[in-house]
Amino acid sequence: MDTQKLPILDALRGLAMLQQEFLRLALLVASQGSVTFEEEELICTLGDGQRRMSTLLAMSAGQSFETLLQMSKLRGIPVRDAYPVARSAIESFVNASYLLAESDKVSSRAIRYIDFAAWRQQNRKFGSGEFSIEVRCDPDQQATLALEYPEFSGKGNGMWTNLDVPSRIRRVGELAGRRSGSRLLAAYGLIYSLSSEIIHGSPFGASYFYSAHLKGEESTEAFEGATVRHLEEIFVGVLHAGCGYLAAFFGQQNMQGPLNAEEKIFARLLELSAKPSSAFPTGEA
Repeated sequence: MDTQKLPILDALRGLAMLQQEFLRLALLVASQGSVTFEEEELICTLGDGQRRMSTLLAMSAGQSFETLLQMSKLRGIPVRDAYPVARSAIESFVNASYLLAESDKVSSRAIRYIDFAAWRQQNRKFGSGEFSIEVRCDPDQQATLALEYPEFSGKGNGMWTNLDVPSRIRRVGELAGRRSGSRLLAAYGLIYSLSSEIIHGSPFGASYFYSAHLKGEESTEAFEGATVRHLEEIFVGVLHAGCGYLAAFFGQQNMQGPLNAEEKIFARLLELSAKPSSAFPTGEA
């Protein structure tokens, strides 16, 4: 089939499927240690902590992208639920890239955070004022915190990283290169704030989903068409994030064959993103 004649969502979906194959290749290299790709031996050189944590998160991001591929057939109101899935995929790709680019010490803290967060889940207080609940399974929380999790004690130290998402992306760009950092930044800009508005049920989030792309039309058909535009934007954003992770993984380890493939995927993504909707057929995607 001539991919130039596909509806844009179908073209983006096909590109996502191709990108997923290279994500699977990255996960295979990380798990097996060495894989041959087009006569090039790909050897994983990541530290153990980097490999474990970045692979866990990249696998999670890939699963969310698979869910989006299934959701891409939805039309109308159900498309709203694609935004939180896309947000999860993008942030997981960002965190996976950050952890493989940073030192093994940063990954070790992330690994320790898993146990700490599980303990904290059973020992916490939530709510406001008289509408508060305290969950307590540990009779001496302060002692446990000091003895078992000292690195997470003190104000501002209760997370696996003190960097916000833009700062993590900046570190990826500094450590793994502008190629990876710029792709992740684009994904962040395209989806992150919009998905936050929708996920948190803000008035703007609801208004944006129900009215964006309608162009003044008021019909069920127009609304369903508008939700296709939402899906297109979501796929463009998540594809940017996936490219960012692949560029970091293959670039950091000098895996030239897959890195060249990522560049071609990204070039096709830019080509699709730059074309006006009128350049594509309007058949059901």
